[in-house]
Amino acid sequence: MKVIGITGGVGAGKSTVVGIIQKHFPSVYLHCDVIAHDLMLPGGRAYPELVETFGMRILSEDKTIDRKALYEAAFPSGRVEELNACVHPHVREVVEETIAKLRDEQFEGFVLIEAALLIEAGYREICDELWYVTAPKELRRERLRANRGYSEEKIDSIMKEQSSDEYFLKHCDFVLRNDSALKDCESNILSQIKMHQKEALS
Repeated sequence: MKVIGITGGVGAGKSTVVGIIQKHFPSVYLHCDVIAHDLMLPGGRAYPELVETFGMRILSEDKTIDRKALYEAAFPSGRVEELNACVHPHVREVVEETIAKLRDEQFEGFVLIEAALLIEAGYREICDELWYVTAPKELRRERLRANRGYSEEKIDSIMKEQSSDEYFLKHCDFVLRNDSALKDCESNILSQIKMHQKEALS
């Protein structure tokens, strides 16, 4: 079993890369954003801390957390670190529990952990390698506009909070360039991974 941390800036195509890996290699995918979403539901590990930190204004009428209200409470006011502190330690717990279970089951393949804050949350300690997915900034912006319907203002706000290329390059073991046209994307990603595996074996 090999534990691989997948990181990179918003719009770089981390989920696309993971999908290609899953198609061609035995793998288990741990998407930290999905785990976080589950932990933010009523009864989830992160729910009480978020309500205590940001108040009742982030709740919908049915007492679930309104993601838009939480975003507006955290990002524009510079409280992103508080948001991360409420959620990420619990996400890390779930990831570690899952990895331990897979080891007990003697799983053979990739365990893929995708998270934007993989490095900051200390996942280096539990990953065999960190892979940095990157793409030109304008291509990332184009993807966010087309695929998620983000406004330029929202894209600017998110990118402003994220780490630089230099930071990712300093901390990661392998760089995956996801800058090909869609029809060439899969072959491009696979060729890079296979080359990396050969280099690692040699």
